[in-house]
Amino acid sequence: MNFGLIADGNRRWAKSHNLPIKEGHFNGFLAIRNEIIPVLQADPDFKSLTIYGFSTENWKRNPLEVKNLMDLFCEIFDGWINDLKAKKIKFIHAGRKERLPKKLLEKIQNAEKISEKFTDFTIYLCLDYGGQDEILRAIKKAKNTNTLKPKQFETFLEVPPLDIVLRSGGENRISNFCIWQCAYAEFFFLKKQLPDIKKEDIHSCLEKFRNRDRRKGH
Repeated sequence: MNFGLIADGNRRWAKSHNLPIKEGHFNGFLAIRNEIIPVLQADPDFKSLTIYGFSTENWKRNPLEVKNLMDLFCEIFDGWINDLKAKKIKFIHAGRKERLPKKLLEKIQNAEKISEKFTDFTIYLCLDYGGQDEILRAIKKAKNTNTLKPKQFETFLEVPPLDIVLRSGGENRISNFCIWQCAYAEFFFLKKQLPDIKKEDIHSCLEKFRNRDRRKGH
């Protein structure tokens, strides 16, 4: 099964703690690395985590904030690559590549290459990603395919179908995240900001998920 995370609340967390916005994003990453990933990787039913890190719409933010965030992603990859190797986690980038800074793109491609042989657990990091944009790009890839069916179309998408979508930060919307993949996902919305999420929050989410009746139209 596949878990989707709409990583929200980093900026509000930083403001509430009188910290720079960059610190909020970094602490959000720490929560993902130290609290969320270990729970999912230890659960035999889950094979991937898809993280909504930066949307196609986020380019509209203050240019300095965007630059600081891109610089932070670069810093994160410097240390995270060893963690991916040690835990044998496969890494895949989802989203557009041409608008990302060259330095960041090089680090992304390096992480993908180094981790490509791992098969037990995968992280999809959505950077410059939008669900609508992904579908439009997939349509272009599939344009010469005859009698296209849903399962076939999914092969042209970058992210697999999701079983759970969790959004932190208190908002109750998906914000253009994995529109196709969310078709039969179970949704959970937490009021906690991302940096405040703990392992017990993820365990609680998984327990509630397993108690839901997922009929998928049947």
